[in-house]
Amino acid sequence: MKKSIFTLTLLLATISLMAQEHLSFKGIPIEGSMTEFCQKLRTQGFTSLGSDGGVTLFTGDFTGRNATVGVTATDDGKNVFAVIVFFDPSKEWNTLVNTYDYYKDLYTRKYGNPTISKENNPARSDSNTALMAEVYQGRVVYASAWEVVGGDIQLSIEKTSGIYEGMVVIRYRDSQNIEAKIQSDLDEI
Repeated sequence: MKKSIFTLTLLLATISLMAQEHLSFKGIPIEGSMTEFCQKLRTQGFTSLGSDGGVTLFTGDFTGRNATVGVTATDDGKNVFAVIVFFDPSKEWNTLVNTYDYYKDLYTRKYGNPTISKENNPARSDSNTALMAEVYQGRVVYASAWEVVGGDIQLSIEKTSGIYEGMVVIRYRDSQNIEAKIQSDLDEI
């Protein structure tokens, strides 16, 4: 009985600690103001591209690949709650799926099997044109997600604004700060 109580107490303490931790991107906790977080990205070699629709954009190296990184914060800029990695667009299905598979393997090695994973391209042909047409029409579902300490990480193949073009996207969402953003929005309505 005492062992069960101790185990339950330890489990509850671990869950409480996990709920208090922030998710990190490149070792930087996803917390604090937009200004503070962006300064930390700059110290890691990222170059600012400016802002677009409430997202501050950077370019730089992510795991040896050039990527665009978007940082999102609450409207007042006081709490960063998400980081999005956009890899260069491609018109080649094999490039997209190989990039996706590489990152799925990396995240699986670090965090275990994805909580959710669905991979479906309904093209009836394996030609690049047919596969990319499905991407363009929004019928491709290639997505995996991991529930991790402090939030979640989502990996997907998504269409771009280019014709027959897609890109691999990785989203980091901090659970504490996204909840604060939602609560702020709920208070406003």
